[in-house]
Formats: sequence, structure tokens, C-alpha cells
Amino acid sequence: MKLSELENIKNKDYVVFLPSSDWDIKESVEYTFDSVIYIDYEPTIQDVQRTLTFINKNVKQVILFDFCPFFREIIHHIKKEKKVTWVFKNSIAMMTDGGVRATVSNIMEFTDRRIVDEIACIDYAAYQVFKELGFHAKHLILDVERKEEEEVNSTSIGLLGNDHDPNHNTYNQLSALRMVDYSKLKLVHVMPATKEFISFFDLKEEPVENIDEAMRDNCVNLYVNFTGNNFQVILKSMDLGIPCLLGNTDLFDEYPVLKEYLIMDSDDDIPEIAKRIENAKENREKIMKEYRKFRKEYSKLSKKSIKEILVSEV
Repeated sequence: MKLSELENIKNKDYVVFLPSSDWDIKESVEYTFDSVIYIDYEPTIQDVQRTLTFINKNVKQVILFDFCPFFREIIHHIKKEKKVTWVFKNSIAMMTDGGVRATVSNIMEFTDRRIVDEIACIDYAAYQVFKELGFHAKHLILDVERKEEEEVNSTSIGLLGNDHDPNHNTYNQLSALRMVDYSKLKLVHVMPATKEFISFFDLKEEPVENIDEAMRDNCVNLYVNFTGNNFQVILKSMDLGIPCLLGNTDLFDEYPVLKEYLIMDSDDDIPEIAKRIENAKENREKIMKEYRKFRKEYSKLSKKSIKEILVSEV
């Protein structure tokens, strides 16, 4: 729902504000929460006034995702009896990015001023850090609608990261394809360097329009990131019945089989990526059997985390 449609919200217990910069998690936010408002333009003074009037008259709780300047315009004027939850999307490792540091500065500023009541972290390690620092922090587990597993007969491989983000390790993953058998590569790329790399190393690419096309009907998907993982992408890939190789993540720490087959020991080790591609192909049924156990428990934990955050559920 757009900001201009704010008054049309039916569930007025809370309202979620999601800036366009966070639309990479839009699907999981929309599945997890009702009353999601998308901010896809620079709000006017009239928008600010209208939003504040709506919040102060109607809702019990305001949930902000990451940051946009609009938040600073409204947050000072939200009535004290309203609960304000600010969600930090990134991992602590992403603090090397100036934009992420600015988001954290804003969250900490308004928490210190007792304007924000709690910080919700999507990344578990980030939650632990904020908690140890003495902030009122909670771990938010976003879910997505689970699709039925598909029968896969293809030997294609999908690369699910963003080639413009150096944290997504694109070129090491592409290099590993020279060491394995595959029919075609599917990925979304925007960098000219990626196109040149694919051409120079004579990789067999099938053009796709979006990440959903890239992840479907493959024997393996690659998401071997140094950091900057989007769990929405991982869940959607695995829900399709396609093993997804991962880099630096604690997602499967409690599931030894998944950790053994899907988590890299060294994210930038090209031969290891190649070896794990072959292992995942050979052990797909074993991987998916364990994943089904993980997935059931993950959805339970997601529901529990939402209840702990929402005023209406406490």
C-alpha cells in the first residue's frame, strides 16, 4: 500500500513503513506483517501532517524499517503512548558501508532519546550486539509464503547475488563454474564487467529478467556471499527444492547436515565452491529432507518473534 493510501489500512493496531531502498525484502515484510506502507517518493509536508494525524488518532504501534529522511520528520511528533519499533535490516559486518552506519546512528540516537522503544534486528548477531550494549532489542524473523517443491531435472545453475555488491562474491562464484558440469548459468547482472567476464570465460548463460527466474528449475543455486545475505532469497530457493550454497551465515547453525553441505568453510575459495556444487547435486534428497525439518521450525520461530514485537499480540 502506498503512503497516499494510508487511511485505507484495515488493521489499525500497527503500521509498518518500508522505504523503497528496502524493497529487496518487500515480499517477506508483506507476508509477515499487515498494514505495510511503501515509501516510493519523497513525502511532502502534507504527507507528513496526514501521516502524523493518522498515527496519533488510530494506531498503537509504528514499525520503521531501516531509514529514510521521512522518519526524522514524523518520529518527534508521535505521541508517547504509541510504541515505536525500529528495524535494523543489516548484519554488523555491513557497518563498513556508510549508509548502514548512518542508519545505525539514527536508530541509536532516537533510542537514546527514548523516542524509539525497541530495536528489532533481522540478523541474529546484530540483535546480540545491540542487546549487549544495553538496548531493548529483539530478534525479528521474517518469513515468506512457502511454495511447493518442484521436480527439477535441469543441470542449470542460478547465481542469486547482486553483481554490483562486492560483498556478494560474484566473480569467484562465476569462476567456479569453469570447474563443474552444468548446462547453463542464470543470473541478473547490471555491471558491464560481469558481461565481459561471462564472455571472456565462455560461460553458458541463459538471460533472465529477475531473481525469481534466475532461481527456478536449477540443480543448485549459488548465494555464497561474504555478508549482506537476504534470507528471503535463501528461503525461496530452498522452498523450491533447490539446494542453495551459502557463505557467511549462521542460518543453519543448529542443523549439522545443512551446514555440512550448504555452508562454505571459506567464501572466496573457488575450488571449494566447485566441490560443494557437485556435493549438493549428489546429496539433494538428503539436504531437502533436513531442510523440511528446518523450515517447519523456522516458521514457528517467525510467528513467535512477531508476537513478541507487536503490541496487539503481547
